[in-house]
Amino acid sequence: MKNSILNNSEAPICPRCGGLVKPDIVFFGESLPNRFKKLLNKDLGQNDLLIVMGTSLNVAPVSLIPQMLNSRTPRLLFNRELVGDFAPPGTDGNHRDVFHEGDCDDSARKLCCLLDWEDELLELNEQTKVQFE
Repeated sequence: MKNSILNNSEAPICPRCGGLVKPDIVFFGESLPNRFKKLLNKDLGQNDLLIVMGTSLNVAPVSLIPQMLNSRTPRLLFNRELVGDFAPPGTDGNHRDVFHEGDCDDSARKLCCLLDWEDELLELNEQTKVQFE
């Protein structure tokens, strides 16, 4: 498959079913997996913090998740602009939202530095890099 993509500029074909191989993502217009619907409410009830990164929050149902949280659950937004129903702390009594304006990669790295996780982050980043020959 790698050869098909890199050398021939062709979409890879699955040897088992003959269909096109696509990344393990949900494209615009596709339905989310059933697992999403099954686990959403359980996950919303068990979280202590929601981190939202690099999004316009325009596409439902994922865009609705920040609004579905318990009203006391803190929410952190790493983004280039304020989106959704996030509001700066103190706005209309809001004390749970934090907005860090900027590039989400830089913001995540700063957070990892503050938590003393930078070495682990860099190690994980190296482990997940695709090696092209």
